[in-house]
Amino acid sequence: MGFLDFLFNRKPSPDDFAVLFESAARKAGFKGELTYRPREFRLVYGESAFFNLHNAYREYCSQRGARRRETLNNYIAALCENQRSRALPLDEARPLLLPVIRSRGMIEELRLHQVRTEGDDLDFSPVYLPMGDDAVVLLAIDHPESTATLVQGPDKSWGITLEEGLAIALTNLRDTTADNFVEVVPGLFRGDWNDSYDISRIFLPDVLERLPLKGRPVFMVPSRETLLVTGDHDGHALAAMVELGLQAASEGRAISTGLYCYEDGKVATYPVQHPLLQARLARMRYLTTKNEYDTQKHALDLIHQENSTDIFVANYQLYAAQEDPDQLFSIASWTEGVDSLLPRVDRLVLVRPNEDCSDAETRAVSWEQAMALLGDLLEEAPGFYPPRYRTLGFPEPSRAELLDEVN
Repeated sequence: MGFLDFLFNRKPSPDDFAVLFESAARKAGFKGELTYRPREFRLVYGESAFFNLHNAYREYCSQRGARRRETLNNYIAALCENQRSRALPLDEARPLLLPVIRSRGMIEELRLHQVRTEGDDLDFSPVYLPMGDDAVVLLAIDHPESTATLVQGPDKSWGITLEEGLAIALTNLRDTTADNFVEVVPGLFRGDWNDSYDISRIFLPDVLERLPLKGRPVFMVPSRETLLVTGDHDGHALAAMVELGLQAASEGRAISTGLYCYEDGKVATYPVQHPLLQARLARMRYLTTKNEYDTQKHALDLIHQENSTDIFVANYQLYAAQEDPDQLFSIASWTEGVDSLLPRVDRLVLVRPNEDCSDAETRAVSWEQAMALLGDLLEEAPGFYPPRYRTLGFPEPSRAELLDEVN
């Protein structure tokens, strides 16, 4: 039994899986450089292109026998098609163009990857349209087994703008879109195309407007796989939509925590008025932001370690309110004598270590008041999403005492 056959019949370690994956990719015809980075568990190829192995590994390990080979082959095909997409002329790419929605956190992950692999992000210029506060719209090339997202926008050789490319993409999407929703609870519908472009169909207003809704469409895209639609006059369905959106964002690849509607045929943010819905959406935002900050911190820690940079990337911590366990608030620590990058939080804990190594003095204060009174010591670092603030010292005791202490 050869090494690869051996791996097909047991659960491999992540490193062994990377060996298996690369070998299979070569046999499938992948050309060019392919470098394994174990810390990120990804394969790097081309100019700042990479292929994350996490999903492939997880799915591979959950299968047995022939299903394992099938799973591996599907991901290999995705990698090879991504490579081929980078050289397609416009006449070949045109029928394959489709719009995709991604989280801003994904763009940040790509930026930090470039910082780590190339030393800076000066040439990282993603081309997208913003959607709400936390999502973006990009162009993609659709292949039978994968989607190649064009983060840098249309290829320069095509001679078209992003808007022109998206116009082509929307025409293609419309041509493949028949009505296909399922009613999950009365008045609440979920897209059921299951072709990786369900959420992109929010850019086809007539498709959503044909649903039997109470009022005008209100919709969510909480994860890459989930499009939820209801009417703005249907309170019960709106509440159910938010709950299902919270669940989808926690279980899938989160996209946006916002609610959306149409204004003049364009996607716009829907203003939520009901306090209970506002509270549930706030919880969703906190949990999503926590994941984004954790991912960002992991990347920054690797960059600083490899560059021997002595700066502490503070954690974004969540706590439940005593009076309501469903209500969350965020906290970060700002320690005297420690050069830090702080996340934007609800409360800052000022930590002043004692010289005799006894318990440190701490004071929890609100972010807003800290920025108002100590703003000269907190400078927003450029380019980060979610935002980070560089500490420029630490407040003297007399200044810290001006801040109201919060519980």
